[in-house]
Amino acid sequence: MKNIIISITLILLCGLSLLSCGDSPIDDNGLLITDRELCDITRFELLGPDNQTVLVSHSIDTEKATVTAVAKFGTNIKHVKPYCSVDLDAIVTPNMGEWVDFSQPRQYTVISGNREVKKTYTITVTVQGQ
Repeated sequence: MKNIIISITLILLCGLSLLSCGDSPIDDNGLLITDRELCDITRFELLGPDNQTVLVSHSIDTEKATVTAVAKFGTNIKHVKPYCSVDLDAIVTPNMGEWVDFSQPRQYTVISGNREVKKTYTITVTVQGQ
């Protein structure tokens, strides 16, 4: 009897899991497309070769779509890894988390969860005391 109850429970759980998968739309990267329209950078981080932060300060202006950051004195901003947080379900292109040269301002585009709204941010990094 116990085995029958367990079997029925497993069959019901499998059936429910199949129903919950539905036809949710996904993008080319296999990420779920939602109805969210927000596309802002909410946090910014910059790591050095030792994977430790090199930032002294930074500011994010969502109206002007800019990030202005100051790295510690002596940081080689030609070889740093940027990371950011964005609004829920939004994505960033090009990808962050790779070695980048910030000796010149760089642009990153944040794309909303519904993939219809885009905002291009200009990120400028300077070195403290220079």
